[in-house]
Amino acid sequence: MDVLYPKGFNLSSIEKCMIDYDCHFIAYEDDEAINSRLGTDFVILQETCFIAHVSRASTGYANEEEFKCDYDCRNRVMKDLYPNKWERSFQFDLETVDGVIHNTSPPYLLFTNECIRGYSSDHNTIIANYTRVDIPKFAEMIKSKPCNDKFFVVYLGDDQYICCNTRTLETYEYKSVIKYRVIQILCGESDDPFIQLKSEYEQLSSINPLPKFSDFQLKDIEGQPVLENTDYRLEMYDYDEEVLDMHDSKLYATYYRNATGMMVVQCSIIDGIYYLVRKNRYLHSAEDYKYTVSFTDQIPVKHQRLQFQVTEKNTLKIVQWNQLNYLTACSVTSNYTDISLEAGNDDHLELYLKRL
Repeated sequence: MDVLYPKGFNLSSIEKCMIDYDCHFIAYEDDEAINSRLGTDFVILQETCFIAHVSRASTGYANEEEFKCDYDCRNRVMKDLYPNKWERSFQFDLETVDGVIHNTSPPYLLFTNECIRGYSSDHNTIIANYTRVDIPKFAEMIKSKPCNDKFFVVYLGDDQYICCNTRTLETYEYKSVIKYRVIQILCGESDDPFIQLKSEYEQLSSINPLPKFSDFQLKDIEGQPVLENTDYRLEMYDYDEEVLDMHDSKLYATYYRNATGMMVVQCSIIDGIYYLVRKNRYLHSAEDYKYTVSFTDQIPVKHQRLQFQVTEKNTLKIVQWNQLNYLTACSVTSNYTDISLEAGNDDHLELYLKRL
C-alpha cells in the first residue's frame, strides 16, 4: 500500500505500526501524486490525522471515498484497508466523532523486531523495535507513548511472547496459541486485568498447539495413505445434503444441487508439510475479519499453513498452524454454509478424502 506524506513531513512524529511492513512511504510535492493514485487504496499522512482513500473495489459503492482518521487507529484502519477489506472496519471498535474516525480503545505497545502476520489480536497496536529485552526500560518508554498504559507486550520470536504489568513489572511468558485470550483479558475493562490473567494463567499456559509429527501420514476415507499427484474428492463428513464449493477462491458449502461440481484436490508434500492443492492452488488460512480457508497461487507461509488431524474414522480435522483454531461450519442460509477457523473444543468440521 502507498502511504504519501508531504515533503518535509517528519515520519518519526507518528508511531510505527505493524502495517508499515507492507507499505511504501512516498514523499510528494503536488496533487499529481494523489490524482495519479485515484482508483486505488492509499493513505495520506497529515499533521494531526491521516486520510484513507478507498477505491470502489474496496467500498463496494459506485464512488470512491475518503475518510479522515485519528492516528490512534492507524494500524487498525490500514489493516482493514489492506487488502480490500475496508467495509468491515466500522464494525470493530471504531467510532466517528466530528467527521474523524477514532479508536474506542487505545492501542497497546508491542515490542518486536519482525513483522508478525496472521493474528488479529495484533491489529490494535503501535510497535517499537528493540536490541535486547529490557523490561524496566520498556516500562519507561510506555509513559511517553499514546497507548494503553496498563501493559505492553514483547515478541521474542518463534511464537513466544512476554506481557508486562507496567505498574509492578510482573511478567508472563506465553505462546501464540493463547495470544488472543491473553490480549482479550489485558484489553478488557478491568482496572487491574492482571488479576484475571493471574487466575487463568496456569490453565492457559498448559495449552499447547497440536504437535507436528515427522512420520505423519494423511489418509483417505478407506484408511490408505494419500498419494501425491493423485485426484481425491474432498467432502464433508455427516453432511448428506451439502457439498463443498468455492466463491472467489473461498471455501464454503452449499446444497448439493447448487454446487458447480465436485471438489477435487491433490496432495502435495513440501519439506515434510502436507498441502491440499486444487488446480495448482494451495488450501490455506486467509486472514480476514475472521479466519477463512481459501486457495492461493503461492505456497502458504508459516502463519497461513493448515495442519491435518486424522481421526479414528479416517476423517480429517483441519487446524490453523501453531494454533487451536479448528475448521468449523455455520449454516447461514439453506443454500450457504460458512466455513472458517475458530477457537473451541466443539463442533469441529470433519472432512474426508476419497480417491477417484
